[in-house]
Amino acid sequence: MYTVEIIERVIRNIAHEVRNPLTTIKGYAQLLSQKNEPALIAKSQNMIIEQSERIDTIFTDLYDAFTVTDDDIIECSFPEVFHLVVDESSYREYITIAHNTQFSVLLYKDRLQQCIGSVINGFNWKYFSTASLHLGATKEKNCNVNFSFSGVVLDSIPEDTFYYPFQCKQFFVKGTELFKIYCIAQRSGWQFKFYQADNTFTIEFPI
Repeated sequence: MYTVEIIERVIRNIAHEVRNPLTTIKGYAQLLSQKNEPALIAKSQNMIIEQSERIDTIFTDLYDAFTVTDDDIIECSFPEVFHLVVDESSYREYITIAHNTQFSVLLYKDRLQQCIGSVINGFNWKYFSTASLHLGATKEKNCNVNFSFSGVVLDSIPEDTFYYPFQCKQFFVKGTELFKIYCIAQRSGWQFKFYQADNTFTIEFPI
């Protein structure tokens, strides 16, 4: 039943996002058929093209979310994994990496890098203009990776719906990035946990 609920919520989520541009396309198509003014015709054509591209982007992003890299488990260090993603990010000035990550572990390196990239690049940095991200990892019985956003309060979204596409648009401008993390986690056997303390929101998962 849980699988059916996931499919149902994903479909409802996607349908809601697609209906908005479809409604715009329908409206401008009707306007296009009723007006002969060149300016209105050009505006209608541009809006129809723009909203069609928006729909295409939605499905392209979803396809990308389901396309998980089929990599092997290898030994690598966390500073290497973190810096490979952070150093290439345009948001690197807002990101710090913990000093206690100087150890190596066996992990799905490419999948972890995809998760880190999705967390960084999908986050709504514009809305949370004073936010910062701290990446860390600890190694005890298990190895835990932590993404801690300071200056962020996200207490209105239940944990069991966090990863559905477009569910967290205020927090993540690209909801499909969260869905990509969900798909990778399911394939890799990672169980994510979420913590909200004051103005810090943390995503943690064991490897």
